[in-house]
Amino acid sequence: MHESTLTQDLFEHVLIHARQAHARRVTRVKVTIGVLSDATPESIEFYFHSLSPGTLAEGCALEFDSAPGTARCNACVKDVEITELYAACPDCGAFPLKVTGGNGVYLSSLQVETDQAKHEHIHE
Repeated sequence: MHESTLTQDLFEHVLIHARQAHARRVTRVKVTIGVLSDATPESIEFYFHSLSPGTLAEGCALEFDSAPGTARCNACVKDVEITELYAACPDCGAFPLKVTGGNGVYLSSLQVETDQAKHEHIHE
């Protein structure tokens, strides 16, 4: 159920950006999934395409990329890369770490068609 709500928020952002670009339709959406997120490309794709019929995003291609997990160690004050949500610092062994990235799902970019041409809109 979590991925359904997450994908609905992602879908709404796609439509907002498409309208801002005066799109006729969305042709491609690139989504970045953090390695610490429990979301999967398959579930996002399923929910996204269930929301898209009759909208600007109907029939668009979805592409997925991954983002590394990052955290800050409070003990040694280093920024580190992690592969598990609850990890010890790979440098000093301190636990817990403060997760700083890679735990979400992000709209990376979308490509739209307008009356004039194709446009790439990047969202960061």
